[in-house]
Amino acid sequence: MTGERADGESGPRSGVETGTSYFGVRDPRHAERDLDRFADEGLSAVLHTFSERDRLYYRDTMGEIVDAGADRGLTTYVNPWGVGRVFGGEALSEFIGRQPQARQRLSTGDALPAACFNHPDFRQYMRGWVEDAVAIGADVVFWDEPHWYIPEWHGDSVPEGAWTCRCDACQERYRERYDEAMPATETDRIAAFREDSLVEFLEEMMGLVRDLGARNALCLLPGAHPDHGIRDWERLAASEHLDVFATDPYWAGYDEDPESYVRENTELVVDLADEYDLESQIWIQGFKLDADAAADVRTATRTALDGGVDSVFTWGWDGCRVISDIACEDPEAVWRAYLDELP
Repeated sequence: MTGERADGESGPRSGVETGTSYFGVRDPRHAERDLDRFADEGLSAVLHTFSERDRLYYRDTMGEIVDAGADRGLTTYVNPWGVGRVFGGEALSEFIGRQPQARQRLSTGDALPAACFNHPDFRQYMRGWVEDAVAIGADVVFWDEPHWYIPEWHGDSVPEGAWTCRCDACQERYRERYDEAMPATETDRIAAFREDSLVEFLEEMMGLVRDLGARNALCLLPGAHPDHGIRDWERLAASEHLDVFATDPYWAGYDEDPESYVRENTELVVDLADEYDLESQIWIQGFKLDADAAADVRTATRTALDGGVDSVFTWGWDGCRVISDIACEDPEAVWRAYLDELP
């Protein structure tokens, strides 16, 4: 199962970073035991989730937990878990309740339970989030699946032909850019505007991360679907603020073959990372997997490593056993399968 790397070599790169996401534990003493275990099992990095709740109530505690990972030699990533409901993660958003004016709006005018990338109040909130994420000790800020609202993720439905976002902030920015009113019907220009808006948001936030002395990792949803807001991956790979380029080909969620799906996305990420002098990263599915999924996890992990990535992570630790809604049916087997395939 050896692949051809973009640099002409085959098989895994030397010195591959290996890691896992870590969440749900806010007792530093308990977290230290888990982090000891991660280090003992050979992992070299850990991603700590930093939700709105964490920022509001656990900021100093999160600093202790992040420091504990660094003390064990782990590179520490921090991500905006579910913040504004426009990043990946099983976390609720208080922001969209307290700041309803900053919510996305459908072309029909209906408000959505997600923040708008163009709204100045959300931009201000995210600048504060970045400052806190770096302050608690992030080596890398991990921009996790940034996307416009995706109804099916939340079991919602929208009227046929409706799209987001057409809030006041988007309409104002659209008018400034194109010198015309924003139409209520989706057009190619609307699609380009959505993508421009998300890219500009990320460029601002990643620039701030760099100014504060940390690095940036960006994980894009696989498939470059226009509804996600990012079709042109190369545009973001070329960012002067980016350090790590990633995607998460979670095969079970898309009913894909783990080997071919991971290989296809690994090739794409490695090629772009090599072209723009970035580190490449692939995430291995470790949630919502059936009891017999360990073989698929092994296959996916080997495929990513043989494809030449610089970094491989799993979401998430212990097969997500602590979140019953997304826990694997045999979380221990999934976790062991991932660890056993690492170099």
